[in-house]
Amino acid sequence: MRLVIIGSGNIAHFFASCWSGSHQIIRIISRNPAHASALAHAFQASYGTHFDEIPPDADACILAVNDDTLTEIAAKLRLSHQLVVHTSGSVSMKVLQEISSHYGVIYPLQTIRTGIPVRHAFPVLIEASNPEARQLIRLLAAHISNNILEIDSAKRKQYHLAAVYTNNFVYYLLSQVKWFCETHQLAFDLLMPLLHETITKIVDDPPFSQQTGPAKRNDQQTIQMHEQMLADHPALLELYRVFTDQIRKLYSDA
Repeated sequence: MRLVIIGSGNIAHFFASCWSGSHQIIRIISRNPAHASALAHAFQASYGTHFDEIPPDADACILAVNDDTLTEIAAKLRLSHQLVVHTSGSVSMKVLQEISSHYGVIYPLQTIRTGIPVRHAFPVLIEASNPEARQLIRLLAAHISNNILEIDSAKRKQYHLAAVYTNNFVYYLLSQVKWFCETHQLAFDLLMPLLHETITKIVDDPPFSQQTGPAKRNDQQTIQMHEQMLADHPALLELYRVFTDQIRKLYSDA
């Protein structure tokens, strides 16, 4: 297939890398000409900065942009017969319905970073407006992962929300833990075996059954000591109290 990619960030680069061996990337479009040029050069494509510069011989147009930009582009872009796909987890497929009759979604349920190898066994959630679009989208998705699931927009948004908890919030929490360790001259690396064990356990067994600690036991003496230790760290203290209260409530009802 002859593909146009709108976007020049991590997601655009990732998709171009996945498809360059089996499809032809013919054009990169981005508001940032330097980024568009660099990505186009990497995949021997032309580039432009205007969203209406879609070559008429393109088979598909991929909108690999952030959600705010996606909505803006969708309001302006019009195609004749080509497939148009967005890659967002939190935006309905219907945002594309005025662009073309053939439209859909390819959403990798994975964090993507340029230059970081990604194991292509993670889930890719797809959605399509009609059987013809579905066939083309499956063809594209097959070069990203062998784990393709057809999920509607409502369920995809729920998976996206769950992914925010699983990925984004965990990164934030661990960044706060790292800061705490550095502030108190502790070696953050000493927690890595515990982190690995935690992840391994929740892969094998339900997280609910793996919970331990003072909040589950309602160990008031330890909880109060921890709160005193966090008296000078209000952000961490707030997190500690929220987690502690929620864990106590969960297991008191169990």
